Amino acid sequence: MFTRLLAKIEEQRKAYGGKVFDVLGTAFTETPLRTLLVDAIRYGELPETKAKLEEVIDAGVARGIEELLAERALASDTMRHADLAQLRALMDEARARRLQPHYIEGAFRAAFTRLGGKIRRREQGRFEITHVPAQLRTIGRGPIATRYDRVTFDIEHVLDATGARAELLAPGHPLHDAVTDETVVQGRRTLQRGTVLVSPTVEAPRLLVGVIEEVADATETAVARRFSYAFIDEHGAVEAAGPAPYLDCVAAPLTNEVIATRAMPWLAQAEERAASWIIANQLPVFLNEVKLRRDAELHKLRDQVGRRLDQESNRLVLESMVAQEAEQAGKKPKESHTSLMYKASDLEGRRSARLALLDRQLEMQAKPPRVVTAALVLPVTAVATQIPEEAPMHAVETKDVERRGVDLVLATERALGRTPVEQAFTNPGFDVLSALDGEDPIRIEVKARIAGAEDFFVTHNEVLTALNSAPRYRLALVRVDPRGAEHDDVRYLENPFSGFDAGGFDATGHRGKWDTTWARGREPF
Repeated sequence: MFTRLLAKIEEQRKAYGGKVFDVLGTAFTETPLRTLLVDAIRYGELPETKAKLEEVIDAGVARGIEELLAERALASDTMRHADLAQLRALMDEARARRLQPHYIEGAFRAAFTRLGGKIRRREQGRFEITHVPAQLRTIGRGPIATRYDRVTFDIEHVLDATGARAELLAPGHPLHDAVTDETVVQGRRTLQRGTVLVSPTVEAPRLLVGVIEEVADATETAVARRFSYAFIDEHGAVEAAGPAPYLDCVAAPLTNEVIATRAMPWLAQAEERAASWIIANQLPVFLNEVKLRRDAELHKLRDQVGRRLDQESNRLVLESMVAQEAEQAGKKPKESHTSLMYKASDLEGRRSARLALLDRQLEMQAKPPRVVTAALVLPVTAVATQIPEEAPMHAVETKDVERRGVDLVLATERALGRTPVEQAFTNPGFDVLSALDGEDPIRIEVKARIAGAEDFFVTHNEVLTALNSAPRYRLALVRVDPRGAEHDDVRYLENPFSGFDAGGFDATGHRGKWDTTWARGREPF
């Protein structure tokens, strides 16, 4: 029986990567180990007894180890102290907002070329860097080569069919970070002074304010940090601008009219008002998100640290008592009772300090946001005469047509059995969030055009959301009929931007051909 027991424990030790603790007390709760040993001695030669004992040992050890690991694990899938539904929603939102490789590519190539670097396209999804400027090599936080035979911005293209490897350029790579740092250094005055942009997503002049939000614990350690943006208009109304509103903007032409907009009186107090709104509205939400993630982890860590250090301290005290008895009997123990008691006392001090540190780490608060940039964003109408007629941002529709398109999609979603929620007009990326109970939501971008239109316009943020959300994404094309809403028609596309090329980084978006895209669509699903 001992052979079977030890073999089973060794088998589980290998399965759990050596993480097998004192499992015997946990494993045999229904049938005590002492009873099994007695039965083995009395009846162990009987085949039916041997089979029964092996069955109990196999099941008991496996179950005991799983229970003990689950109890002592510092991270748990159950996360009893966290709202799983809210965490799931936060993760889904983060997936929809993350930057895709082609946007990192566009930003890097534009900045790298401006700094004097030379990069050219090679195989599909790959590039060759023939020259890295000296100033980038000297400021890098890691080794940077003078040239790179193959680089890529997409992990899918790191290896090709021949096995040739390309270096992945992404945040964290020394060259990528050096380009970013040098661009910020050279553009700091512009960032501080601000600029004027044009966007098809605004209808009146607005100030876009960019801040850094930060959450720190009581040890003054930053535990979370993010960029955040807000729009404020001339009436002082402030609203969130989304995670990357600049993707839908281009530099405004330097006309006298545009330059004059910098002197609008309401801009003087706009930054301060936007920062105050962020403090009152966005920072508490950010703080709660961070607490939701960290509280469960830190509370469980605190419990486990306390339990494990208590167990070790008790063991040392017990061994000290045994050693003292041996010393009194004239024997020499392996370690003196004085040394063991000193270790136990030292461990208690470490325990108190560790728990006090964890308590301080549980105390989190948001720091005041730091304004790092601002830009006056003008509507397309303000500079319409300076924008070429073929520019994609001209392919938009009136509010009435857009309203009919959204209404038809909302009705269609309800007919499909989902619960649609219309998003705010300023929500960048999609118009409707629709879901069935227990399922991840579907993001729907609605493009409505009058029947006969030749094209439609999609912004960078809309493409970004589509690529990140697939397959939980739909592009809804609504053909608005002049005869009335009852004649309107809608088609859905699930992955409309597969193989998409971001194009120039200085573009606000992209023009799509209506008839071609409509032909790819199908009945709502």
